[in-house]
Amino acid sequence: MNDHFWPSIYPGVIVAVIIGFATGGIVAIIAGAVGGLIGSIAAYFLTNWLGLQDSAISLAILIAGASAGGYVGAQAGVRLVQARAGRS
Repeated sequence: MNDHFWPSIYPGVIVAVIIGFATGGIVAIIAGAVGGLIGSIAAYFLTNWLGLQDSAISLAILIAGASAGGYVGAQAGVRLVQARAGRS
């Protein structure tokens, strides 16, 4: 990891939190943020592996990875809340 790691992760977390807000609920927001963080980290390592650091393509891949991770995380959070509500 270099000096660009954490600054490149911040936009991904922000995108994922927005997806969590759109899904609804605090659990979806937190789960979306965690999923977006994981997606952002995976996208960062993918762009480094492909040699696309510091380009517009790397930003697009980062946002796509964060969006996918945020969506999966938010949906998992919603399903968790629904499962807990149905069990009571």
